Amino acid sequence: MVRVTGNFTAESPLNPAAREALLAAFDQGWADPKKQSQSSAKAAILRNQSVENIASHLGLRPDAIEVLGEPALGHYLGIAGLLGDMTTFAYSAVDKGKIRAVARAHRGPSIELPVSPEGAISGIASLNPGTVLSLQLANAETGIVQDFAKLDTSQHFVAIDATASGARLALPAHWHTALFDANSWNGPAGLAILAINNSSAYSYPLPHIAPIKSPGTYSLPLLIAASVALENFQNEDLNLREYAVEKLAQIPGLKIVAPAANALPHIFSCVISGVAGEYLVRELAQRTVDIDSGSACSPEDLQPSHVLAAMRYPTEGHLRITLHTDTTNAEIDYLAKTISEVITELRR
Repeated sequence: MVRVTGNFTAESPLNPAAREALLAAFDQGWADPKKQSQSSAKAAILRNQSVENIASHLGLRPDAIEVLGEPALGHYLGIAGLLGDMTTFAYSAVDKGKIRAVARAHRGPSIELPVSPEGAISGIASLNPGTVLSLQLANAETGIVQDFAKLDTSQHFVAIDATASGARLALPAHWHTALFDANSWNGPAGLAILAINNSSAYSYPLPHIAPIKSPGTYSLPLLIAASVALENFQNEDLNLREYAVEKLAQIPGLKIVAPAANALPHIFSCVISGVAGEYLVRELAQRTVDIDSGSACSPEDLQPSHVLAAMRYPTEGHLRITLHTDTTNAEIDYLAKTISEVITELRR
């Protein structure tokens, strides 16, 4: 087995405390909380405690939370629940593919908002009042954080994508729905939180009979593990990101994407001229460094990044760097050294 010197991919191990809670939850949280048995009553208590804990750490009301067992579905629910058939839908050029897919399927008008080379969204002022607007708190490829103080969204229905930022950023003052992924705080995969701020503006968009807001199908043990992981989550050190950006920027031919933009403390992208990102990923893996390449939307299908293209950066040689709470300066030094060696060998 090849030892991994540095993990710079978006994936990270489950929080140790959450892992212990998950194993215990399989023993205690197996019953359906909606039924009347004693086991179900115990499961209902565990569910309510987990929801209240998550709400507290995310700054939400417990009654605003819907638990989802399929995070990818949350993008559709959060947006389509606000949309009428002919309502205008606006989204940014750097939004995820799942959100752009909603725009393509929408019967009414759809508007793609441009972004600057620094990743700032523009064009909101030109939208008609009542537009459903998809906005991400931070981008999953570049880590760039949107400055909501400069965005007047008060006349619109706002669906927030908080899947990359998780608990790191507070929601803006004006929002209607918000989606969180437990993975963003080192929780388990397959568990998301859909927050609905104003129930009167939201209508469950899938076929249903009962007055529901979400499918209601999810794993209670995963919810408990997500709650414990969030309670134990520690934000990454911004100084570590600054150190990594500074070290990698010294490599000839490597360019950091929007280095001066306000960003999350653990994510950034870079492009290397004349080198295929997929080749770099393979070569770095041979040297015990794991890293991501290509678009964050679909790791199975490494297409050129629409995010970098929208920001007017070249998409060839794209690397995505994710730092973790246990990432060290020594690992970053090794990453920079190894990338430099691979580039030098390729250009000989």
